[in-house]
Amino acid sequence: MAITPSDWEADLKEAIAGLVARGPAKLLKRVNVDRDDDAVTMADLQGFLEAHNQQSNSTVLQLAYALAQWDFDDDEDRGWDAAGTLPRTAERRQRVYELLGLSPEVATRLDTIAPVATMRTTVISTDWDPWYDETRRTARNFYWAHYERHLIEQRKWHAESIAALNKATTDVVRRLADPTAEDTYQTKGLVVGYVQSGKTANFTGVIAKAIDAGYRLVIVMTGTIELLRSQTQRRLDQELVGVENLTRTRVEGAAEEFDYEYDDDWLAGKFISHGKDFQALGYPGIERLTLLHDDYKRLKQGLTSMKFEQRYPSKPFYDPDNLMPANVRLVVVKKIKSSLQKLAKDLAPLKGKLAEIPALIIDDESDLASVNTKNPAKTKDRTAINRAITDLLGLLPRGQLVMYTATPFANFFVDPDDANDIYPKNFIIPLDRPPHYMGVRDFHDVNWNSEDDKNDPALSNERAFIRPVGPPPDPDDPAQMQQRKREMLSALDSFVLAGAIKVYREKAGEPPFRHHTMLVHEATDTRTHREQADLVRSCWTAGQYGTPQALARLRDLWNSDFAPVCAARADGRPIPSDFEDLREPIGEACRRIREVGDPVLVVNSDREVQDNQQELDFDRNNVWRILVGGTKLSRGFTVEGLTVSFYTRKALQADTLMQAGRWFGFRQGYEDLVRLFIRRDQTGSPRDVDLYEAFEGLLHDEETVRDWLRQYEGWTEDGRPVLEPWQVPALVSQHLPYLRPTGRSKMFNAEIDSRGDAGRLRDFYGLPRRNDIRAKEANYNLLMPLLAATAETRTFRSAPSRPELPVGAFKARVGTIDAPSFVDILRKLQWHPDEKLFGPTLTFYETLISDGRLDDVLIVWPELSRVTKPVQLPGIGQAQVVTRKRRTPPRIDFVGSDSKHRNALERIAGSNTALDDSEADGLRAATGRRGSVLLYVAADLASLPDDAPCTAADLPDEPGPADVSILLSMVAPATATANGRSVIRWKPKRTADWGKPVVDNRA
Repeated sequence: MAITPSDWEADLKEAIAGLVARGPAKLLKRVNVDRDDDAVTMADLQGFLEAHNQQSNSTVLQLAYALAQWDFDDDEDRGWDAAGTLPRTAERRQRVYELLGLSPEVATRLDTIAPVATMRTTVISTDWDPWYDETRRTARNFYWAHYERHLIEQRKWHAESIAALNKATTDVVRRLADPTAEDTYQTKGLVVGYVQSGKTANFTGVIAKAIDAGYRLVIVMTGTIELLRSQTQRRLDQELVGVENLTRTRVEGAAEEFDYEYDDDWLAGKFISHGKDFQALGYPGIERLTLLHDDYKRLKQGLTSMKFEQRYPSKPFYDPDNLMPANVRLVVVKKIKSSLQKLAKDLAPLKGKLAEIPALIIDDESDLASVNTKNPAKTKDRTAINRAITDLLGLLPRGQLVMYTATPFANFFVDPDDANDIYPKNFIIPLDRPPHYMGVRDFHDVNWNSEDDKNDPALSNERAFIRPVGPPPDPDDPAQMQQRKREMLSALDSFVLAGAIKVYREKAGEPPFRHHTMLVHEATDTRTHREQADLVRSCWTAGQYGTPQALARLRDLWNSDFAPVCAARADGRPIPSDFEDLREPIGEACRRIREVGDPVLVVNSDREVQDNQQELDFDRNNVWRILVGGTKLSRGFTVEGLTVSFYTRKALQADTLMQAGRWFGFRQGYEDLVRLFIRRDQTGSPRDVDLYEAFEGLLHDEETVRDWLRQYEGWTEDGRPVLEPWQVPALVSQHLPYLRPTGRSKMFNAEIDSRGDAGRLRDFYGLPRRNDIRAKEANYNLLMPLLAATAETRTFRSAPSRPELPVGAFKARVGTIDAPSFVDILRKLQWHPDEKLFGPTLTFYETLISDGRLDDVLIVWPELSRVTKPVQLPGIGQAQVVTRKRRTPPRIDFVGSDSKHRNALERIAGSNTALDDSEADGLRAATGRRGSVLLYVAADLASLPDDAPCTAADLPDEPGPADVSILLSMVAPATATANGRSVIRWKPKRTADWGKPVVDNRA
């Protein structure tokens, strides 16, 4: 009799669970351990995997999770033989398949539904006591094990994300103090995520593991509004506290209503369960001191709720005999002065007992309100919330502070010498970007190849997702108001059509879309919000959805916008073959949007937030609405189902602007439907604002910091950290001169004396102003010999702008120059007055020569693949000139180098890049002491204003030296630094220099 998966799936799940603990081994042998004639075959397993994926089957997800954990395993003391394979590689995965005894066909299917896990958490840390080892982790693995199971079975997270969460949370908890140790010390650390990328899940995992390890007081400080505090409380109640803890003290028929009495998820059994008798087994319960809609209040029971039971009075509370069975107190509190002071007043009477209580303090959105913005050079006072946090830490000698944010610049600038402040002195952990997350990079054409088609939505993120709009209109100018109404109607049309496509996908078998939202964010004041809401309502009425006129507009929008973008970006999801397929879904989408009457919901002041709480409760309700708001929706609060954003608010601080990017987040199932209507002024005035460009600058700021942190992660040969947290501030860069990383009052830094990379290409495009004829002529005459030295032509391979595109090729003229002559040229080059990056880099190159680590530099001058007008360059002869846009003032640089040229330059300098190139490898120096330089000659007519476009076609046949600019990108040898790491030489500016913002102004 043939067996079916229902006969053996439970055995497979049990076999996987057993292997996770011990390491990969023959899988089917363990599945069949109690089977005789009905053994499961490799063909059975393959058929099962062909029929399912991670989203459709929890056993497949569990297998994928096991594979991801083995992909990540970097423990040298692991209990299985990885045969020397490195984590996160195809070789490691192949080794795992061999140990599991899987056929090539099964392995191929697993590669499809569970690709090699490559996420990587970076850790910058001081040394720590390695108390949280595997034995400690597994001895009392209770709350984490249940949370892990919840993510697999209820949330159905991607396996790689769960494995990455497991590793990242362990990296945090292992750096906290041992809660059972006699010695006490406080740890302060920072976890850096992305905007709306799962930070709450991370600190939920940290809390679960910390409770299992022995922490018994947990304080979670959320943002400053009740909406966010309530959202966080519910997440923790549902995914950590669980049914038994929530109902343990519940009295049936009591006058006070239970938080989740009528909650759909509660009634559907979606809250985590720990088992009825778990406390009898010695595991701690969790007692909430805050409720779903109740922030912290002075305890009605006096000290009773804060009194920790102690089984053995003769032993301290932190002794495992007392600590492990003791119940946990959980507080989820708004980060406002009154709530934090109430908590401190209830803790204070415990006095000496507090020294024995292991406490974990989570500071969510830690760059908001937590940082002391008062200059210590002028006053010893602290800002109110910073004082409240430091007072809490003062009450709790065993308190551990773990801060979370997506915009860490303010945290980096806290004074590291102030022992009482909240500088993350022990660790900084940037989380990796999770799967299915749409961040800044997904909306911008980063490393764009200038010769690709910008109008192709398959290639260009800008073409796919970005829709420019103008500045906020003058209410007294009818023409401006009419233009804004047209822009808003276009956004509303996109909202309706995207909603209709979601309905269409539901009917085609895709999971239901509970939420579909649009966000309008133009200002922070409530009066403007009311005006905007009225404008949106009037445009909604004018849209006349359901009429022939509206259908005609939506048809045009489908044909011109959504149809081509969906065709390029739907990733296999159902797409209507014709607009007629959307007629009924449009009606259903409009019905859902109108369901509560008013399609618009204003969210601003705390009072209005409270009034609208039930309507904006994404956990309880299906929300298909247009949200109008500002600051209250810009910090921490997750706008579920956000598909269309209308954003025009200008900000002068990078962290403020980045937090406003609510369109970043998880958009699984509708990535192709997302649209961003964003302010991009086109008047040509110096006062123009381009918020799209501003966000791209933020992307570079963010990725530069993460990139540098990755470079400095780890330990030197003598066991010291390569980089300690106090040194991080000097890594902060500022790509846009007008967009400071954070508020000026928060900025404290260190100064860079020398900085350089090994084997990585860097652009240096902060050249003199366009009309600075003397400086441009001097630079041309300095760099012209380098161009003239390129006597032969080579053909190199080029990386595509998108992974699915084929590898290309480009021709370039090449030559060499000795290192001393090259650096002498660099010393004499002239730059824009605001250029700050090149000086430390020049110092680095001078050091390379003095240390004998740079012999010569290979010059690469690419040829254009498109035919352009040739010109006669002075001292060169006939040559091609590229069109490279100068950035709009106040930016001072040019658009960056083509990514297709990067690979060859880095390989010439000795880097082992992902794309092989034998031609480039043949130009390497056997000594390993060759660098490379990439040169472009860009049209740059001195007679034009800085912000005017200038193309090669605008040049005369024989342009002068001041009519072009030679753009310079450099790669130092891969051997230039120890282990190929980037290096910084520090000139610390510590407490004595407080208040002097020193950032790397990458203009």
